[in-house]
Amino acid sequence: MLNDKKKKTTRWMAVFSVCGILLLAVALGSLMVRCRSLELRLNDMFLESLTAHTGEAGEGAGYLLHYAETVLKNADLLIEEASNVPEKDWVEPMVNTFNLVDDRMELGYLDRADLVGEIWGSEGLELVDKVLAGEPVVSGLIPAPEHKESYVIAARPVMWNGQVAGVLQARMQADTLLQQGTHSTFFHSVNSVIAGEDGLVVYGSDPRSAGMNLVQLGEENGITAREGQAFSDAYQSRENGSFYYDPAGGRCYVAWGQVGYNGWRVVQFSQSPNVQIARDSMIQTGLVLISLMMCAAMAVLVWRQRVRLATEKLRYDTLSEFRDTLIFDYDCRTDSLEFTSNALETLDLNDVRLERVTEEDSVFPVFHQDDLGNVRRALRGAASMIPDQVEHDRIRLRKRDGGYSWYRSQYKGMFSSEGKLTRVIGTLTDINAQIDREQELRHQAQQDPLTDVYNRAGVKLINARLEQISRGIMFMLDLDDFKSINDTYGHAAGDQVLISMGQILKDTFRTDDIVARVGGDEFVAFLSGSDNELMARQKAQELLDRVRELKLEGIDTRISVSIGISTAPAHGRTYEKLCASADEAMYEIKNGGKGGYAMR
Repeated sequence: MLNDKKKKTTRWMAVFSVCGILLLAVALGSLMVRCRSLELRLNDMFLESLTAHTGEAGEGAGYLLHYAETVLKNADLLIEEASNVPEKDWVEPMVNTFNLVDDRMELGYLDRADLVGEIWGSEGLELVDKVLAGEPVVSGLIPAPEHKESYVIAARPVMWNGQVAGVLQARMQADTLLQQGTHSTFFHSVNSVIAGEDGLVVYGSDPRSAGMNLVQLGEENGITAREGQAFSDAYQSRENGSFYYDPAGGRCYVAWGQVGYNGWRVVQFSQSPNVQIARDSMIQTGLVLISLMMCAAMAVLVWRQRVRLATEKLRYDTLSEFRDTLIFDYDCRTDSLEFTSNALETLDLNDVRLERVTEEDSVFPVFHQDDLGNVRRALRGAASMIPDQVEHDRIRLRKRDGGYSWYRSQYKGMFSSEGKLTRVIGTLTDINAQIDREQELRHQAQQDPLTDVYNRAGVKLINARLEQISRGIMFMLDLDDFKSINDTYGHAAGDQVLISMGQILKDTFRTDDIVARVGGDEFVAFLSGSDNELMARQKAQELLDRVRELKLEGIDTRISVSIGISTAPAHGRTYEKLCASADEAMYEIKNGGKGGYAMR
């Protein structure tokens, strides 16, 4: 009997031990999954923040070069209006007045006598030949005796009686190109360089980096040969992108964004704060706890892991306090959207949590009324995203002072093991100053003087928008029988029709949408952030109705327009592909009776 009791007791002890081990394993596994999830979210936040700031730096450098070309063009127009021989004694003082407006560049004027020797360095002879042939140019990097004086020039020939009388030039320091963006506050230091498409450094804040390969810069931080090859492949395959690798000193991040000139890209290297979970320590703790096989040991394990998780959450909350970036988390199950606590300091919010976000009858003053529908569509449409897919958008949020600011939104979906969307997390970065600068540059350089919409320079703006935001709707419009209006009523009447068409497009589309005149009577409009077919049809019908209602004095002919529509990314991710698809749809209407719209 005693032996039977001992055996029974032994069996129960074995059962309890096995149950204890299973409970320990489940608890440990659950905590490891949660810690890993938090680590991935932090890693994504770092990478997305550096990528956004690097893209802004590349865009800023490109905008500065484009702005230099615009200033030279405006100066050339002033010289033409003077109707005098462009001699240096009066042109140079006039050009110098431009230098009082913007200290990022130095404008000057060179007459033909100055265009001798190595005025732009030993490699500048080809540039001189081009401008003497009447061609505007933007140079590559021109080295100077001292590294910090290396510069880039934009040059524009000044013509007189069909000959080149002189050259307008804008000189920009290479350091200035690297200072057009802001660094992410998540990183203590960022090493910025300008590199070519082949990965060779053109210019960097460290003189030793010039001429080096980007992989060689990574070797200074411990990048391996395998990681270096992966980095090189990623850089060669994408004009804008990011990469990270894990040397012994901590994870390193690299992001690059195109400038738009000379194949240049701004590249930024940085190393993350220490937020990685100590996996070795976790495994050792698990082995100790499993070896103890006691409930007390399980309690200790749970307590220790909770402390560790709380520490990681504290780091996460600390990161959220940076003022230039807000973080949001949308819970699909509860239909609630939660901001980090620093949002209360900047946004018009009484609580960081918003309920019933996607319900149409809910009102949220923090969102601009024109953008709330886009926010709801983005949250509902996130279920169609794939893991690790990052989407971009731009929205307006109400600030504490009552005004609205533009924010760049980057977000991604979090999926359960069954592949069901559970959350949407992302960041919001204030880009209001960037939007203001873009609008100023666009107004100065890209307005069609007749219709006050963009000219063909709008094509570049659409391509730039498609690189930031992958979804959009392209409308191509052509006035029906416009030639007969010109022939019957005269070109002045035709101009009135075009002016009215430009106004209709500006009234129909949002301020942030891009409207351009790309031909005599051809217009395009690009609505970013949505590829919703119903919205596209509603916009097209609104345009048709407004044009039919158009009545102009002295014109008895009914005015109509044919519209073709394509969407991104379904029909392409560039202006050229979307335009070709929309053009085919438009000519279906042209050939079928005109005055309607069609979608591809």
